[in-house]
Amino acid sequence: MENSDAEEPDKKRRHIDSVASAMAWSSPTSPDERTIDAAALQCENQKLIQQLDSHKHELHALEDKLKNLKEKQTTYDDKLIKVNRLWNQLVDDLILLGVRAGRIHDGLKALDHAEQTKGSVASCSSEDTFLYTLLQSGPTEYSGGNGIKKHVEEALSARRSSTMGLMRYLEDTINNQRAQTEALEISLSGNLSEEDAIIQQRKLDDFMREEINTLSEAIGILNRKHKDYADEIQTYIISHSTDQLEIKRIAGELDESLAEVEESRRKLINMKIQTGGSSGLHVPVMLTGNGSVSSEQSADKILGLKELKSSIEEIKELAATRLSELQEAQENNLTLSKQLQDLENELKDDKFVLLSRPYHLLNDRLLHSNAEVDRYKGLIDSFQSDKNYMLRREKELSAKAESADGARTAVCKSETKIEELQIQLQKCIVERNDIEMKLEEAEQDSGRKDIKDEFRVMASALSKEMDMMEAQLNRWKDTAHEALSLREEAYSLKALLSAKTAEHESLSENCAKQTAEIKSLKTLIENLQKEKQELQIFLDMHGQECFDK
Repeated sequence: MENSDAEEPDKKRRHIDSVASAMAWSSPTSPDERTIDAAALQCENQKLIQQLDSHKHELHALEDKLKNLKEKQTTYDDKLIKVNRLWNQLVDDLILLGVRAGRIHDGLKALDHAEQTKGSVASCSSEDTFLYTLLQSGPTEYSGGNGIKKHVEEALSARRSSTMGLMRYLEDTINNQRAQTEALEISLSGNLSEEDAIIQQRKLDDFMREEINTLSEAIGILNRKHKDYADEIQTYIISHSTDQLEIKRIAGELDESLAEVEESRRKLINMKIQTGGSSGLHVPVMLTGNGSVSSEQSADKILGLKELKSSIEEIKELAATRLSELQEAQENNLTLSKQLQDLENELKDDKFVLLSRPYHLLNDRLLHSNAEVDRYKGLIDSFQSDKNYMLRREKELSAKAESADGARTAVCKSETKIEELQIQLQKCIVERNDIEMKLEEAEQDSGRKDIKDEFRVMASALSKEMDMMEAQLNRWKDTAHEALSLREEAYSLKALLSAKTAEHESLSENCAKQTAEIKSLKTLIENLQKEKQELQIFLDMHGQECFDK
């Protein structure tokens, strides 16, 4: 196409040169035919001038009407753009409120759907483009006034229903969050046992873990969106540079076309001067010339002039088309530069990210997670103190157990001694019985009074010894019962200590996991800030390059 456009002026230039040369060497005609031809040409020129004036007036009227329509269209488009921006802001606010209320997955999916629908514009005339942009109903076909009206009403009702659906979704999310909060409040407000408190604590740990996982996924989605926006900015910059090159090329072609038109105009003026001079110089000669030759030459001259006019009109049409293409390219360049400037302003503003709703949402959740971690640390400290107390208690119990073992050995020894004493006691009882029998025999024998007194002394001493052995036996039995009770208490305390140790280990593992997740979130936020700074530097460099160009 470019080669054909470049060859077209050369052909027209050669045609103009050939016509000029033909008019330069053409022989003069008779004065009557020349006057008739001049009068016919003058009448034709006047008609053409009148038609040209009428066309100019009509063109000016159409331009005024088009200007008024464009002004009305700009005001109409401004209103639609404002309404569309407010509506989109409402949808984004509803989605972000839903995300902040707790449903991050559904909210980000709705946000992706809203961003995808923002890119779809209906394929209709330029007067309805912004209206379809406002309605965001996807691509459709332009089918006239009634079809557009019906489609606008359907799309408007659909968008209104989707907005009401988002509001209902937000209300359901808030109600669910409120129900969860009330359930937690009810569960935590009552007097709970240790096992119930541990169960509630584990539920809270699971809930916090889910919240942190969803938060990390949300950060990943935002990071991908940031990368997508960076890619779009890069494509805008590349398209802007290509448009600049295209504008330069079209401007060069337009300059060449204008130079060709100017050259053709000068040649036309020179040809008119030459024809006027030649007609004045050759009037005497034409009186004796041949009539047929002069009529042929005048016909050739008229045809050459008509071809010259047609070539000039074609050149003007070509210049007008090139000028319209240049204007369209300039308008596209202005819109693209405006969009690029808006994106650069959004990314150059340091407070844009810090004041954005997702950043505040993530910051609030991070603060909440830090508060939960501090609370868990306090619980771990309390458990640590309980653990220390249990360790001291365990040491005391181990000491008591050792003493109980000693008492057990002593009991065993005492049992053996008791058995020995019982045997001795049986022997003593047998001896006592024998002595009593002997004493009875001695009493019968009145002659042996000394032996009777001796036996009585021996019996009283033996009874005293038996009472002492029975008292010692009772003491050893009490010591054995006490040792058994201490042993049972030591076993119960050991089981409680093992349960507390397992609970402390589980809480320590949960705290370590949450600390690692918080560290990963902090590193992810730092990486996002670094990427934002790199993108800002990249945009500044490209903006400076565009400004230099």
